[in-house]
Amino acid sequence: MEKRRSPWIAIVLAVIIGLMVIVLLNAYIRPTTVVVARIAIAPGTRLTSDLLELRTIPMQAKPRDAFERIEDLQDKVLAVGRAPGDAIVASALGETAQAGIPANLQSDHLAVAIRVDLASGIAGLLREGQTVTLIGLLSPDVLQSVSVAPAPFNPALMPQPTTEAVVAGLPTPTPTPTPTPAPPMAPLARIAISGLKVLMVPQSFRYEELPPGSTEEQLFASARTVSAAQDGNVIVLDIPATPVEVVPGLMVNPTTLIVALSEYGSLYLTLEPADGFQAPDILTLNLADLYDAMNVDRGGK
Repeated sequence: MEKRRSPWIAIVLAVIIGLMVIVLLNAYIRPTTVVVARIAIAPGTRLTSDLLELRTIPMQAKPRDAFERIEDLQDKVLAVGRAPGDAIVASALGETAQAGIPANLQSDHLAVAIRVDLASGIAGLLREGQTVTLIGLLSPDVLQSVSVAPAPFNPALMPQPTTEAVVAGLPTPTPTPTPTPAPPMAPLARIAISGLKVLMVPQSFRYEELPPGSTEEQLFASARTVSAAQDGNVIVLDIPATPVEVVPGLMVNPTTLIVALSEYGSLYLTLEPADGFQAPDILTLNLADLYDAMNVDRGGK
């Protein structure tokens, strides 16, 4: 009769093998604890314990400048947005010069803040990472407020008296300047530059719908946010500093152009497609020319 083997031997061997696997994995993986975002956190947010949580990860996956205690991040300001589960690292905080926006700028780009409202800022639909095209507007009153120096006098360009007039002793006629035709004084609009990346949009300027059944406090907060956005706000754009040709023969630095238009003219943002904007032939719109053309068409009918 064959002797029946005890099942306890297999159980003990399985337990021993399992413990050995656990020990080996712990020695290789070496789990550690890091602080991660519990929810999505926008740039500029002051960190509090209710926004963070601890998570165990392998030592090999731990970022070099990650934090291991929530207390170390209390009241720190986040410079780079974090998604749920993202580790909070020192380079994402606003206390270092290399954190946030400066770390993401190319060597020939600058971050520039411009004023917007609900109309010029696409009704608060802007978000970080989108690209926009700027349309600049200039009014005649801006040009009239800028003093233009007269052209220097050059006698060589003046008409000279003829030999017959000199011999006859006739008086030299006084030259009469010929007026240069000037374009009609009217507001002008033109696409200034395309492909500009949005770096920062204040939370108070973002468009948000309130769910049905919102409390009175939520409705009041939303109304206050919309009112602040209508009064004006600022966003930050990533602008290249390489000169571009805005009109044939006129090269300008995009950063100085946008700052000048923001200060002395008007800027309107247009949201570009996700696949990029293919600009056709760009023409300057002169409202006086448009008015004349519309009048001609109306008179011809």
